[in-house]
Amino acid sequence: MDSTRKYTRALDVADSKDVEGGLVKAMKFTKKPNQKWKVVYVDKSVKDATSGLNKDTGFHINRPFYFRSRLPMKRVAEVIGANNIVLKRWRKNTAA
Repeated sequence: MDSTRKYTRALDVADSKDVEGGLVKAMKFTKKPNQKWKVVYVDKSVKDATSGLNKDTGFHINRPFYFRSRLPMKRVAEVIGANNIVLKRWRKNTAA
């Protein structure tokens, strides 16, 4: 991301509090640790589906993933309802 752009946003762990159920929101990009995430793919692409990288998004096609915080507890961003994102411990075999 280019931090010089006026409207650049990032997923931000509110108040840098690395706690279960902590609020995650879209904020101005500041390059601080509470805005650093790692995209972790949870399985491989389906063989008969299109695979590879999508050049527009930078994500792998047909591969599930989650965003993992780079804060010490490495919690993941989880959507609750239609528009709330919170920090949660990663749980294997969960669709959230």
